[in-house]
Amino acid sequence: MRNLFISPSLLIISILSFSCGVTQPVRILDEGKTQLSGSLGGPFIPIGSTTIPVPYLNVGIVHGSSEDLTLCGNLHILPILFGDAGLDVGIATRLVKQKEIVPEVTAKTLLMVFSDFHSGIHPRLYPQVSVNASYLIGNADLVYFGADNVYQFSRPHLLFTPFIGFQFPISSKWIGQIETKWVAANINTSHGILEGQTNISNYGNTSFFIGFLYSL
Repeated sequence: MRNLFISPSLLIISILSFSCGVTQPVRILDEGKTQLSGSLGGPFIPIGSTTIPVPYLNVGIVHGSSEDLTLCGNLHILPILFGDAGLDVGIATRLVKQKEIVPEVTAKTLLMVFSDFHSGIHPRLYPQVSVNASYLIGNADLVYFGADNVYQFSRPHLLFTPFIGFQFPISSKWIGQIETKWVAANINTSHGILEGQTNISNYGNTSFFIGFLYSL
């Protein structure tokens, strides 16, 4: 029977994964430039009398393949602990270049894939389109805002997730990042398998993330 149905852990992990990660890249990279990436965080869940972000960890790579296109991919670590596999691959491009009060606008499309190790024949696929606007502050700091749009095929739904974040240099090689999201802001989460612990007016769930980039 296991081969006929998706495992409960995979269902929960794949739902948790919607927009679980900081926005990377915020802006496309120069051609030939490569960065290692990481992200930790997620929706808030109750632990005793308090709430903490889900420790959802992604590690990946970002590469400037041309002047206009940047490739990215991530391995989702948390699902592995539950016997599941998760990864995403995507491509980003610049729509508008920053000029005075006009922000730089970056668009990214990616595909998230999840499957359990035991059957592997019923993967869950989630296409995502993201758009963000960013402002360069000083020489290296970036403040940005935008939204992820994830499509769910089972019980078809478009999940809208606005976000805002800040990216800053730590050293010549390292870049830090913090970001908050209103995950699935168009979905009522007042009840159900993943009842929103920090929803806004019974919709979505606020989430918090930290991230890093390391330039090779």
